[in-house]
Amino acid sequence: MQSNKSVESTWPAWTALACLALLHTLVDTCALLIAPLWPRLETIYSFGVAGLSIAFIAQSMPTSISQVVFGWLRDRRSAPIWLWLGPVVAALFLTSIGRVDQRFALFGLLLFGGIGVGAFHPEAAVLAGRILTGQRTRGISLFMFGGSLGLGLGPILSGLIVTDRGLPGLTLLTIPIAVLAIVLFKVGRLGKTAERLLSKTAEEEKSPHTLSETLDGRGGFAIVLLITCSLRLVPNMAMDKILAFTLDQPQWGCSEAETGLAQSVFLIAASVGMFFMVFRFRPGWEKAFMVGCPLVGIPLMLVLAWEGCPPWLLFLTLALSGIVLWGTSPAMVSYAQQQFPKGAGLASALTMGMSWGIGGLIQAPITSYFEKAGTPQLAFAACIPCLLVSSLIAISLPDCPQANHDRKIASA
Repeated sequence: MQSNKSVESTWPAWTALACLALLHTLVDTCALLIAPLWPRLETIYSFGVAGLSIAFIAQSMPTSISQVVFGWLRDRRSAPIWLWLGPVVAALFLTSIGRVDQRFALFGLLLFGGIGVGAFHPEAAVLAGRILTGQRTRGISLFMFGGSLGLGLGPILSGLIVTDRGLPGLTLLTIPIAVLAIVLFKVGRLGKTAERLLSKTAEEEKSPHTLSETLDGRGGFAIVLLITCSLRLVPNMAMDKILAFTLDQPQWGCSEAETGLAQSVFLIAASVGMFFMVFRFRPGWEKAFMVGCPLVGIPLMLVLAWEGCPPWLLFLTLALSGIVLWGTSPAMVSYAQQQFPKGAGLASALTMGMSWGIGGLIQAPITSYFEKAGTPQLAFAACIPCLLVSSLIAISLPDCPQANHDRKIASA
């Protein structure tokens, strides 16, 4: 009888988590529809180094900044409406980038679409971390697994549609994505689940009124953590852009569909890494992943930067890089939520939003410089110092509470 009750209580939680992960798939599909299109957009808008850098920033920063804003608001009051409205807004604007012919119109679509993407993530990440009781990292890993599937799906869909129907064809995705978002929200009963799990305790009600209180007075540590995560994410943010321009070179001559497929190898491999973390990750390993994975990524960046790299090795290295550098990123989010339990929304926004934006900000001039120099593939090597510094800083970070707890048990 007890086992039946357990199944009944567990199944709805896994259903809600699965729907939440699929919503993440939809919103991140929208976020990377632009990935294989950078060479075409560079030609259409005649971007120089500065213009291309601004375009990169217009794509990444609105998502990141809005995540911080919505994360801060979420820690004051939960707003489950963004779980479906965020994907709908993202779909409406980001599938319309082929319908405009002015730079400012393009930047506007990226801005408002990015806000839709950013609005979804803090609310969803906190909910994902609390759906499975006592299994925060597992819940976040499955949630981010859904997102990585979307990031992998976006370039493939975009490349195929644009190759066949041109840029305006992207609007074929608008209505299906919007409808699916609403259906998943309803099927997963995510509004009721959020109200039940994300209601504040009496202690949380008292404390997070100011930013300092939300961060437990550890603003300096939050900045160090933000820098650590941002540097680690520079290759992730640069990957689709470097690949787009590299594969557009005469020696490769890839179509947008082929470029989207190559980009998706990296991102789908990331989903494999996250799926592995769902079932094999042990609480308390977060810091070890933050130290070790960037170091493992360094030789992979060297291989990708090799201009004579054969296609089979390029694809293999892309897959390994996706697993190591992106697939293990849930550890950062879980680490931040554990370090700042009173500000889980803001902590998620820092490690899933702002750090990605700063990583994108760092890579923008790097990628633009090497593209205009005619050697875009060498931008991979320029990412290596970022990985090294991130790992070195991570060594000095405090252990997460779970690791300290495990050590106390072992020494008892």
